[in-house]
Amino acid sequence: MANKVKARDIARTAGVSPSTVSRILNGTALVSPEVQARVRAAAKDSGFRLEPTDRTKPIAFLLSNRSLLHPFHSRVLIGAEAFCSENNYSILFLPFHYSPDVPGQEIRLPKILQRRDQISGFVVAGTNSQNLFDLLTDKQIPFAVLGNNVLDDWRSSEYDSVWFDDEQGAYEMTRHLQSIGHLDIWFVGNCRFPWFSRLHKGYCRGMEEAGLTPRLAEFDAEQEENVGYLGAKSIFRGGETATAIFAGTDVCAHGVYNALRDLNVRVPEEVSVVGCDDSDALKLYPPLTTIRVFAEQVGAHLSQLVLNRIAQPDRPAQKYTIPTQIIKRESSGPPLRSAVLAGVDEPSGAGLQERLIYKSQSEGTN
Repeated sequence: MANKVKARDIARTAGVSPSTVSRILNGTALVSPEVQARVRAAAKDSGFRLEPTDRTKPIAFLLSNRSLLHPFHSRVLIGAEAFCSENNYSILFLPFHYSPDVPGQEIRLPKILQRRDQISGFVVAGTNSQNLFDLLTDKQIPFAVLGNNVLDDWRSSEYDSVWFDDEQGAYEMTRHLQSIGHLDIWFVGNCRFPWFSRLHKGYCRGMEEAGLTPRLAEFDAEQEENVGYLGAKSIFRGGETATAIFAGTDVCAHGVYNALRDLNVRVPEEVSVVGCDDSDALKLYPPLTTIRVFAEQVGAHLSQLVLNRIAQPDRPAQKYTIPTQIIKRESSGPPLRSAVLAGVDEPSGAGLQERLIYKSQSEGTN
């Protein structure tokens, strides 16, 4: 009780709240150097020893329901760890799998994540759903969520969250393709997942504003590379015309490249390809035009929101949105005439679509 009385006295002398003094004592306060100095001076004058007790208690980076080496989330983790390190916290990386269909109370977190004396808070990345947030809220664990990757409807206004503006990026990419002459632009993805469906929404807005019909090649596959491969193959096997393909992720674009290579279609001479996230774009040939997501900034802001929540448990939920950027590389360019025409009015073999249909028939239907 004596320490609590002294903390109140220090708070009164320094002109801060008692909770601020307590957080400085616990090493969790995010306040200006001036406030820190004022509190410490008041503590020194009163003979109260004001030392942080546990500044190394880590933040858990929870990667839910995703591949352990997923390139995008690896960059988010790097950003989260860098921010925590600058603020004298460490990061504990933990992959975690759970079902979106079970009640939150039935989700079994690893034991270490349930110990508040071991974990300060959570960065929640990967693919998540409302039931996990219910559990963390019930356990009063500070956390911040990567908002773009949450399944189905969720109460986003109740939680600290960081978003990258993928929908606007998709709109801008679609308008860019139109500005260089593309009209037959297809979107390839699996819209069962939010990172594809949000991009598809932005793409549709760009197409509809231009008076064009959105075109979707969708496959319900878990592996994004397979989604791209099957989607691109289905476009041309169905006798459709495409001058550009918008793949929902860079990994998905890799699958599109493989399909076009199987069809002997040249990128970008015959079909332009673009992607999203800029995680694998430079590994492809030709290098991929893509939407750059500043993943390290996403991670840093997630960590910042968690530390803010630790310091101020009662503050209103915060939402932070990070813009995206169109990065133009060699995989996209103006459409060629042979790629636009269906081939029926040209000499045999001259039109891209005629050649693709012929090739598809010669390969069979597998």
